Amino acid sequence: MTDIDLQGNSGLVLHASVHRPLVTTLGGSSSFTARASIKYAARVHLVGLSSISATPTVSLGVQSPIRYQPASRIVNVSKLVLDQVDFFVTDGKTRAQGVTIGDLNLKLFFNGSQVEWPLVSGSSVQDLQVTAGQVYWTEFLTGFYTIRFFPNVIGFWRILLTYPAHDQAVSLSYDAALPTFVPVSSGIQTSFIKR
Repeated sequence: MTDIDLQGNSGLVLHASVHRPLVTTLGGSSSFTARASIKYAARVHLVGLSSISATPTVSLGVQSPIRYQPASRIVNVSKLVLDQVDFFVTDGKTRAQGVTIGDLNLKLFFNGSQVEWPLVSGSSVQDLQVTAGQVYWTEFLTGFYTIRFFPNVIGFWRILLTYPAHDQAVSLSYDAALPTFVPVSSGIQTSFIKR
């Protein structure tokens, strides 16, 4: 417990992190001002023309980071991959709007080794223009985002996008393989044997 006695025309301004009760006695025309990031129970006994004011800042503690990692997806090598990405503000429900490539960090892995492909704006890039060597970021609707990239080698690809401003990360995994060709039946098959 902290006891503070002020007499006469004295004043007190307190900027502190206090984690225990604060008790203050003011006399005369004293004043007391407190600004703190604290959890406290204040008890004050005011005498005469004294006054007290407090501006508490409530800290809810560390927010849990949002992490998202869907299952790996099988994609065709040398074909455009398009996926949607969701980022939210700290409450975890409100979509983050206007997230640019400068707000994000990208790590791209191929078969467990990091690949240095930059994250670039894809807002004016058509799907046919997407090439290997870059990951394209687009806000296609307010608060809704896509990434596009072109896996040019068979193997396991992983994209890790982090949004440091709101401590969020999205991890997307792709297994790039050759397209599976299924023989196409030409319809009814008949055979005529002449005897």
